[in-house]
This record gives sequence, C-alpha cells and structure tokens, in this order.
Amino acid sequence: MFTRTLAATAAIMMAALGAAAAQQLTGRYQVIGDNGNGTGYRGVAVISGTAGGNCGIRWSIANTPPTEGFCMRQGNVLSAAYKLGESVGLVVYRINDDGTLDGTWTIAGQEGVGKERLVPAR
Repeated sequence: MFTRTLAATAAIMMAALGAAAAQQLTGRYQVIGDNGNGTGYRGVAVISGTAGGNCGIRWSIANTPPTEGFCMRQGNVLSAAYKLGESVGLVVYRINDDGTLDGTWTIAGQEGVGKERLVPAR
C-alpha cells in the first residue's frame, strides 16, 4: 500500500514539474509571422524577466529596427505592448502546451491584424 501511494505521489509530482517546465516563457524564440497583407516575415524574439507575471520582450525581424516591449501573462495568455517607430502596437499570444505561442497583433491607427508564431529555439 505504501509503495503504491509513494509511486502515485511521485508520478503526480513529475507531471506537475513537466507542465511547469513547458510553461516557462523566458528564452529565445524563432518568429514566423504574417503581416495580414500576404507578406510574411521571420526573425528572433527574446522574452526575459518573467517574475510576477511581468516580462520584457525584444523582437529582431529582418529589415526592421529591433523592437522592444513589455508583456504580462494571465493564465495561458501573454499580451505585449510595443513601440514600432512612432506607432504603438499590441500582440496577444495563446501559450500552447508544446511551448509555442500563437499571436495576433495590431498597430494603433492602422487597419487589419497580423499573425505571429513564436517557436522556442532549442
């Protein structure tokens, strides 16, 4: 009886640790995006400082100056505000179980939305 209880407790703890590790957001990501007008883009994003649900994010996209923003996590959603030149933007990502983030973004004063996927760099 004790052995079964111990084994069950260990299995639950391992599952919880695995889920927590999969949800760690700090790190480097490959960016695959769609501007909403049929043109795509690729680059790198780095998420840092996720203490207390708040974080920083920096995108390096080809042919675009590096862009920095701040982000906030709420459950399985990560939102980030950023400044692109003189414009302000917002992206909202869904955090997937596999560690990828699927997002939709917009820029204030512009019509349309884009889509972006962040894939953890391994």
